[in-house]
Amino acid sequence: MITRLLPVVLILAAIGLFAGYIHPTYTGNITALSAEIDNYKLALEAAKRFKQKEVQLATEKDQLSAEQLLRLETFLPDSVDNVQLILDLNSLAARSGVQLSDFDVAQNKEEGNTFDTSQLGPQTPYDSLDLSVSAVGSYAAFRTFLEGVENSLRPLDVVEIVVKDSETSVYTYEVTFRLYWLR
Repeated sequence: MITRLLPVVLILAAIGLFAGYIHPTYTGNITALSAEIDNYKLALEAAKRFKQKEVQLATEKDQLSAEQLLRLETFLPDSVDNVQLILDLNSLAARSGVQLSDFDVAQNKEEGNTFDTSQLGPQTPYDSLDLSVSAVGSYAAFRTFLEGVENSLRPLDVVEIVVKDSETSVYTYEVTFRLYWLR
């Protein structure tokens, strides 16, 4: 009788051990740790790619002459002089026949993060800010002003233009510029 009952008891004990300990441990802790290990492996691969790209860019930078680096730093400064920018835009507007007012400078929140932890690499090597301004003038004068902005050496984009209706040929324009500089 014991010889017949012993295999059944051992099979039930094995099923109980599997259901009570092995299966929960494997599906709980081990699966979570395995997923975490996979994430770390991806992070290490991204860090390795980042390091290779950093070495490549450093090599390319070393190949640039001092004159080329000076020209690049002149074109893409490491900061923005808000006062000088407003003075430059105001003088350009005066030459174009447009009057500027209501300057508003705000840090661009979308590109504020320097480091994206999901990719383990820099998002952008530059930062930006938005400058909103009201302009009053004729359509021809405003076009001349925008052409002057386009031909300026400042790295900026026109992000938004809102034209307010007028019964005269003088319109009010709400313009938002996005300015860039190196981090």
